[in-house]
Amino acid sequence: MRHDDRIRRLRELMLDKRLDAVLIPSFDHSSPNLYYFTEYEDNGPNFHIITKDEERLITWDYLRAKKESQVKDCTSILDTKISDFLKRRGLKNKKIGIDGNIRYTFILQLKKILPDLILEDIRDSLMEIRSIKEDQEIEHIRNACLVSDRILREIKNGGLVNNDLSLKHEINRKIVNAGKEWSFDTLVAGDENSSNIHYFPKNQHFRKIVLLDFGVKSEQYTSDVSRTFLLERDSKAKKAMDTLINLHSRLDDILEPGINARDVAFFARKMLEKEGYEKTSYSNIHSLGHGVGLHEHEFPILSEKSTHTLEKNMVFTLEPAIYFPGEFGIRLEDTVLMKGIGIQRLSRFPFE
Repeated sequence: MRHDDRIRRLRELMLDKRLDAVLIPSFDHSSPNLYYFTEYEDNGPNFHIITKDEERLITWDYLRAKKESQVKDCTSILDTKISDFLKRRGLKNKKIGIDGNIRYTFILQLKKILPDLILEDIRDSLMEIRSIKEDQEIEHIRNACLVSDRILREIKNGGLVNNDLSLKHEINRKIVNAGKEWSFDTLVAGDENSSNIHYFPKNQHFRKIVLLDFGVKSEQYTSDVSRTFLLERDSKAKKAMDTLINLHSRLDDILEPGINARDVAFFARKMLEKEGYEKTSYSNIHSLGHGVGLHEHEFPILSEKSTHTLEKNMVFTLEPAIYFPGEFGIRLEDTVLMKGIGIQRLSRFPFE
Protein backbone atom coordinates (compact mmCIF):
# COMPACT_ATOMS: atom_id res chain seq x y z
CA MET A 1 0.00 0.00 0.00
CA ARG A 2 1.10 3.57 -0.72
CA HIS A 3 0.76 4.72 2.89
CA ASP A 4 2.71 1.76 4.24
CA ASP A 5 5.54 2.43 1.80
CA ARG A 6 5.74 6.10 2.80
CA ILE A 7 5.89 5.21 6.50
CA ARG A 8 8.50 2.54 5.75
CA ARG A 9 10.73 5.18 4.13
CA LEU A 10 10.17 7.43 7.12
CA ARG A 11 11.28 4.68 9.49
CA GLU A 12 14.36 4.07 7.37
CA LEU A 13 15.16 7.76 7.86
CA MET A 14 14.66 7.35 11.61
CA LEU A 15 17.08 4.43 11.67
CA ASP A 16 19.66 6.32 9.64
CA LYS A 17 19.49 9.39 11.89
CA ARG A 18 19.05 7.42 15.15
CA LEU A 19 15.70 9.06 15.88
CA ASP A 20 13.27 7.73 18.48
CA ALA A 21 10.34 9.35 16.70
CA VAL A 22 9.27 11.77 13.99
CA LEU A 23 6.81 14.57 14.71
CA ILE A 24 5.03 16.31 11.82
CA PRO A 25 2.72 19.12 12.95
CA SER A 26 0.37 21.53 11.25
CA PHE A 27 -1.08 24.50 13.08
CA ASP A 28 -3.14 27.10 11.24
CA HIS A 29 -2.61 25.92 7.66
CA SER A 30 -2.46 22.66 5.77
CA SER A 31 1.01 21.08 5.80
CA PRO A 32 2.30 19.30 2.65
CA ASN A 33 4.31 16.89 4.79
CA LEU A 34 1.37 16.04 7.04
CA TYR A 35 -0.87 15.49 4.02
CA TYR A 36 1.75 13.34 2.27
CA PHE A 37 2.21 10.96 5.19
CA THR A 38 -1.44 10.84 6.36
CA GLU A 39 -3.51 11.89 3.30
CA TYR A 40 -5.51 14.02 5.72
CA GLU A 41 -6.20 17.67 4.93
CA ASP A 42 -7.02 19.95 7.81
CA ASN A 43 -5.87 23.39 8.91
CA GLY A 44 -5.01 22.07 12.33
CA PRO A 45 -3.73 21.88 14.84
CA ASN A 46 -2.68 18.32 13.95
CA PHE A 47 0.25 16.20 15.10
CA HIS A 48 1.44 13.11 13.28
CA ILE A 49 3.79 10.99 15.41
CA ILE A 50 5.72 8.00 14.10
CA THR A 51 7.87 5.73 16.27
CA LYS A 52 9.60 2.49 15.29
CA ASP A 53 6.40 0.50 15.84
CA GLU A 54 3.56 3.03 16.28
CA GLU A 55 1.84 5.73 14.27
CA ARG A 56 -0.70 8.19 15.64
CA LEU A 57 -2.56 11.24 14.35
CA ILE A 58 -3.61 13.66 17.08
CA THR A 59 -6.18 16.17 15.89
CA TRP A 60 -9.28 18.16 16.80
CA ASP A 61 -11.71 16.24 14.62
CA TYR A 62 -10.41 12.74 15.25
CA LEU A 63 -13.63 11.09 14.07
CA ARG A 64 -13.26 12.69 10.64
CA ALA A 65 -9.57 11.81 10.65
CA LYS A 66 -10.44 8.15 11.25
CA LYS A 67 -12.65 8.21 8.14
CA GLU A 68 -10.47 10.29 5.82
CA SER A 69 -6.84 9.70 6.80
CA GLN A 70 -4.68 6.64 6.21
CA VAL A 71 -3.70 6.54 9.89
CA LYS A 72 -5.52 3.86 11.87
CA ASP A 73 -4.82 5.34 15.32
CA CYS A 74 -6.43 8.80 15.52
CA THR A 75 -7.08 10.49 18.85
CA SER A 76 -8.39 13.82 20.10
CA ILE A 77 -5.96 16.61 20.87
CA LEU A 78 -7.96 17.14 24.08
CA ASP A 79 -7.18 13.62 25.29
CA THR A 80 -3.55 13.22 24.21
CA LYS A 81 -0.55 15.34 25.19
CA ILE A 82 2.39 15.07 22.81
CA SER A 83 4.91 15.13 25.65
CA ASP A 84 3.10 12.38 27.57
CA PHE A 85 2.88 10.22 24.46
CA LEU A 86 6.62 10.53 23.84
CA LYS A 87 7.52 10.10 27.50
CA ARG A 88 5.61 6.83 27.80
CA ARG A 89 7.42 5.39 24.77
CA GLY A 90 10.83 5.67 26.39
CA LEU A 91 13.21 7.72 24.29
CA LYS A 92 16.33 5.61 23.94
CA ASN A 93 18.35 8.24 22.09
CA LYS A 94 16.38 11.20 23.47
CA LYS A 95 16.15 12.45 19.92
CA ILE A 96 13.19 13.13 17.64
CA GLY A 97 12.98 14.51 14.14
CA ILE A 98 10.59 17.38 13.53
CA ASP A 99 9.24 19.08 10.47
CA GLY A 100 10.92 22.48 10.79
CA ASN A 101 7.67 24.36 10.16
CA ILE A 102 6.85 24.34 13.86
CA ARG A 103 6.00 27.03 16.38
CA TYR A 104 8.75 28.06 18.76
CA THR A 105 6.31 28.20 21.69
CA PHE A 106 5.47 24.54 21.07
CA ILE A 107 9.17 23.62 21.19
CA LEU A 108 9.56 25.48 24.49
CA GLN A 109 6.62 23.60 26.00
CA LEU A 110 8.01 20.28 24.81
CA LYS A 111 11.50 21.02 26.17
CA LYS A 112 10.05 22.10 29.50
CA ILE A 113 8.58 18.64 30.08
CA LEU A 114 11.38 16.72 28.32
CA PRO A 115 14.47 18.89 29.00
CA ASP A 116 16.98 16.35 27.65
CA LEU A 117 15.14 15.93 24.37
CA ILE A 118 17.14 16.68 21.22
CA LEU A 119 15.09 18.05 18.32
CA GLU A 120 16.47 17.64 14.81
CA ASP A 121 15.02 19.57 11.89
CA ILE A 122 14.34 17.00 9.16
CA ARG A 123 12.26 19.10 6.76
CA ASP A 124 14.84 18.68 3.98
CA SER A 125 14.85 14.91 4.48
CA LEU A 126 11.05 14.83 4.30
CA MET A 127 11.14 16.84 1.08
CA GLU A 128 13.71 14.43 -0.36
CA ILE A 129 11.32 11.53 0.32
CA ARG A 130 8.55 13.46 -1.44
CA SER A 131 10.75 14.36 -4.42
CA ILE A 132 10.38 10.92 -6.03
CA LYS A 133 6.79 10.90 -7.25
CA GLU A 134 4.47 7.90 -7.32
CA ASP A 135 2.38 7.14 -10.42
CA GLN A 136 -0.78 8.65 -8.96
CA GLU A 137 1.05 11.82 -7.94
CA ILE A 138 2.39 12.18 -11.47
CA GLU A 139 -1.12 11.82 -12.88
CA HIS A 140 -2.43 14.54 -10.58
CA ILE A 141 0.34 16.90 -11.73
CA ARG A 142 -0.27 15.91 -15.35
CA ASN A 143 -3.96 16.77 -14.97
CA ALA A 144 -3.06 20.13 -13.42
CA CYS A 145 -0.80 20.83 -16.41
CA LEU A 146 -3.58 19.90 -18.85
CA VAL A 147 -5.81 22.53 -17.24
CA SER A 148 -2.97 25.09 -17.42
CA ASP A 149 -2.49 24.33 -21.12
CA ARG A 150 -6.21 24.70 -21.81
CA ILE A 151 -6.35 28.05 -20.04
CA LEU A 152 -3.35 29.35 -22.00
CA ARG A 153 -5.00 28.23 -25.24
CA GLU A 154 -8.27 29.96 -24.34
CA ILE A 155 -6.46 33.12 -23.26
CA LYS A 156 -4.46 33.33 -26.47
CA ASN A 157 -7.27 32.37 -28.86
CA GLY A 158 -9.75 34.68 -27.16
CA GLY A 159 -7.51 37.70 -27.43
CA LEU A 160 -5.33 38.92 -24.59
CA VAL A 161 -6.88 41.56 -22.36
CA ASN A 162 -4.26 44.34 -22.27
CA ASN A 163 -4.64 45.09 -18.56
CA ASP A 164 -2.61 43.12 -16.01
CA LEU A 165 -5.23 43.02 -13.25
CA SER A 166 -8.08 42.13 -15.62
CA LEU A 167 -6.03 39.35 -17.22
CA LYS A 168 -5.09 37.98 -13.79
CA HIS A 169 -8.77 37.84 -12.82
CA GLU A 170 -9.60 36.13 -16.11
CA ILE A 171 -6.99 33.42 -15.53
CA ASN A 172 -8.18 32.84 -11.96
CA ARG A 173 -11.80 32.70 -13.11
CA LYS A 174 -10.93 30.04 -15.69
CA ILE A 175 -9.12 28.01 -13.01
CA VAL A 176 -12.20 28.11 -10.76
CA ASN A 177 -14.53 27.31 -13.68
CA ALA A 178 -12.42 24.21 -14.33
CA GLY A 179 -13.19 23.08 -10.79
CA LYS A 180 -9.64 23.73 -9.58
CA GLU A 181 -7.74 26.18 -7.37
CA TRP A 182 -4.75 28.37 -8.13
CA SER A 183 -1.73 27.10 -6.23
CA PHE A 184 0.01 30.46 -5.86
CA ASP A 185 -0.68 34.09 -6.65
CA THR A 186 -1.12 34.45 -10.41
CA LEU A 187 1.44 36.77 -12.01
CA VAL A 188 0.61 38.95 -15.00
CA ALA A 189 3.27 41.51 -15.93
CA GLY A 190 3.32 43.61 -19.08
CA ASP A 191 5.98 45.64 -20.90
CA GLU A 192 8.69 46.93 -18.50
CA ASN A 193 6.97 45.25 -15.53
CA SER A 194 7.75 41.84 -17.05
CA SER A 195 11.39 42.36 -16.02
CA ASN A 196 10.35 42.46 -12.34
CA ILE A 197 9.95 38.92 -10.99
CA HIS A 198 8.19 40.27 -7.88
CA TYR A 199 5.71 42.43 -9.76
CA PHE A 200 2.15 42.53 -8.45
CA PRO A 201 -0.62 43.46 -10.94
CA LYS A 202 -1.65 47.09 -10.41
CA ASN A 203 -4.28 47.70 -13.07
CA GLN A 204 -1.61 48.65 -15.60
CA HIS A 205 -2.14 48.48 -19.36
CA PHE A 206 0.45 46.94 -21.68
CA ARG A 207 0.89 46.76 -25.44
CA LYS A 208 4.26 45.19 -26.36
CA ILE A 209 4.76 42.11 -24.21
CA VAL A 210 3.09 40.19 -21.38
CA LEU A 211 4.48 37.51 -19.05
CA LEU A 212 2.12 35.04 -17.35
CA ASP A 213 3.09 32.75 -14.46
CA PHE A 214 0.44 30.65 -12.72
CA GLY A 215 -0.25 27.28 -11.19
CA VAL A 216 -3.28 25.00 -11.06
CA LYS A 217 -3.92 22.66 -8.14
CA SER A 218 -5.46 19.26 -8.90
CA GLU A 219 -6.09 16.83 -6.02
CA GLN A 220 -3.62 18.89 -3.93
CA TYR A 221 -0.88 18.66 -6.59
CA THR A 222 0.24 21.67 -8.57
CA SER A 223 1.43 22.73 -11.99
CA ASP A 224 3.75 25.69 -12.54
CA VAL A 225 3.97 27.30 -15.96
CA SER A 226 5.17 30.59 -17.43
CA ARG A 227 4.63 31.91 -20.93
CA THR A 228 5.57 35.22 -22.51
CA PHE A 229 3.63 36.66 -25.45
CA LEU A 230 5.15 39.19 -27.83
CA LEU A 231 2.31 41.48 -28.89
CA GLU A 232 4.33 43.75 -31.19
CA ARG A 233 7.30 43.17 -33.46
CA ASP A 234 10.51 43.75 -31.52
CA SER A 235 13.77 42.27 -32.79
CA LYS A 236 15.48 42.43 -29.38
CA ALA A 237 12.64 40.59 -27.64
CA LYS A 238 12.31 38.10 -30.50
CA LYS A 239 16.01 37.24 -30.32
CA ALA A 240 15.75 36.66 -26.56
CA MET A 241 12.65 34.50 -27.06
CA ASP A 242 14.36 32.38 -29.75
CA THR A 243 17.42 31.96 -27.53
CA LEU A 244 15.30 30.62 -24.66
CA ILE A 245 13.38 28.27 -26.95
CA ASN A 246 16.68 26.92 -28.24
CA LEU A 247 17.94 26.50 -24.67
CA HIS A 248 14.86 24.45 -23.78
CA SER A 249 15.58 22.23 -26.78
CA ARG A 250 19.18 21.73 -25.65
CA LEU A 251 18.00 20.88 -22.13
CA ASP A 252 15.85 18.14 -23.65
CA ASP A 253 19.06 16.70 -25.12
CA ILE A 254 21.12 16.60 -21.92
CA LEU A 255 18.61 15.74 -19.20
CA GLU A 256 18.90 12.10 -18.10
CA PRO A 257 18.45 10.31 -14.76
CA GLY A 258 21.60 10.59 -12.67
CA ILE A 259 22.70 14.02 -13.89
CA ASN A 260 23.62 16.55 -11.21
CA ALA A 261 21.22 19.49 -10.98
CA ARG A 262 24.15 21.91 -10.62
CA ASP A 263 25.62 20.69 -13.93
CA VAL A 264 22.33 21.38 -15.70
CA ALA A 265 22.20 24.88 -14.22
CA PHE A 266 25.83 25.51 -15.22
CA PHE A 267 25.11 24.37 -18.78
CA ALA A 268 22.11 26.70 -19.09
CA ARG A 269 23.96 29.73 -17.72
CA LYS A 270 26.94 29.17 -20.00
CA MET A 271 24.72 28.82 -23.04
CA LEU A 272 23.03 32.17 -22.35
CA GLU A 273 26.39 33.82 -21.70
CA LYS A 274 27.64 32.51 -25.05
CA GLU A 275 24.69 34.28 -26.69
CA GLY A 276 25.60 37.55 -24.98
CA TYR A 277 23.14 37.45 -22.06
CA GLU A 278 25.63 37.29 -19.18
CA LYS A 279 24.27 40.38 -17.41
CA THR A 280 20.61 39.76 -18.24
CA SER A 281 20.44 36.01 -17.52
CA TYR A 282 17.91 34.64 -15.03
CA SER A 283 20.87 33.10 -13.14
CA ASN A 284 21.58 36.50 -11.59
CA ILE A 285 18.13 36.42 -9.95
CA HIS A 286 16.71 32.92 -9.57
CA SER A 287 17.40 29.23 -10.18
CA LEU A 288 16.87 27.32 -13.41
CA GLY A 289 14.08 25.31 -11.82
CA HIS A 290 12.62 23.56 -8.80
CA GLY A 291 10.55 20.55 -7.89
CA VAL A 292 6.76 20.70 -7.80
CA GLY A 293 4.21 18.48 -6.11
CA LEU A 294 2.08 19.22 -3.08
CA HIS A 295 3.80 22.62 -3.02
CA GLU A 296 4.91 24.80 -5.92
CA HIS A 297 8.50 24.88 -4.63
CA GLU A 298 9.99 21.53 -3.64
CA PHE A 299 13.13 19.49 -4.21
CA PRO A 300 15.06 19.13 -6.43
CA ILE A 301 16.53 22.62 -6.82
CA LEU A 302 18.24 23.26 -10.15
CA SER A 303 20.95 25.75 -9.29
CA GLU A 304 24.73 25.75 -9.37
CA LYS A 305 24.75 25.43 -5.57
CA SER A 306 22.42 22.43 -5.60
CA THR A 307 23.50 19.08 -4.19
CA HIS A 308 20.59 17.22 -5.80
CA THR A 309 20.81 14.49 -8.40
CA LEU A 310 17.93 14.31 -10.86
CA GLU A 311 16.29 10.90 -10.67
CA LYS A 312 13.53 8.99 -12.40
CA ASN A 313 10.02 10.14 -11.41
CA MET A 314 11.14 13.53 -10.16
CA VAL A 315 8.89 16.35 -11.36
CA PHE A 316 10.44 19.79 -11.66
CA THR A 317 10.31 23.02 -13.61
CA LEU A 318 12.65 24.43 -16.22
CA GLU A 319 12.33 28.22 -16.23
CA PRO A 320 15.21 29.98 -17.95
CA ALA A 321 14.61 33.67 -18.51
CA ILE A 322 16.19 36.85 -19.81
CA TYR A 323 15.49 40.14 -18.06
CA PHE A 324 16.28 43.63 -19.32
CA PRO A 325 15.50 45.83 -16.27
CA GLY A 326 13.12 48.65 -17.12
CA GLU A 327 12.53 47.26 -20.64
CA PHE A 328 11.07 43.74 -20.63
CA GLY A 329 11.53 40.21 -19.37
CA ILE A 330 10.92 36.85 -21.02
CA ARG A 331 10.47 33.66 -19.02
CA LEU A 332 9.48 30.30 -20.49
CA GLU A 333 8.65 27.70 -17.84
CA ASP A 334 7.51 24.12 -18.21
CA THR A 335 6.74 21.43 -15.66
CA VAL A 336 8.62 18.27 -16.66
CA LEU A 337 8.89 14.64 -15.57
CA MET A 338 12.18 12.75 -15.47
CA LYS A 339 11.61 9.43 -17.21
CA GLY A 340 13.83 6.36 -17.42
CA ILE A 341 15.37 7.98 -20.50
CA GLY A 342 15.17 11.76 -20.81
CA ILE A 343 12.31 14.01 -19.75
CA GLN A 344 8.65 14.34 -20.65
CA ARG A 345 7.10 17.80 -20.71
CA LEU A 346 3.87 17.72 -18.73
CA SER A 347 2.98 21.29 -19.72
CA ARG A 348 2.80 21.30 -23.49
CA PHE A 349 1.41 24.65 -24.63
CA PRO A 350 3.77 25.99 -27.33
CA PHE A 351 6.31 28.64 -26.38
CA GLU A 352 5.26 30.83 -29.32
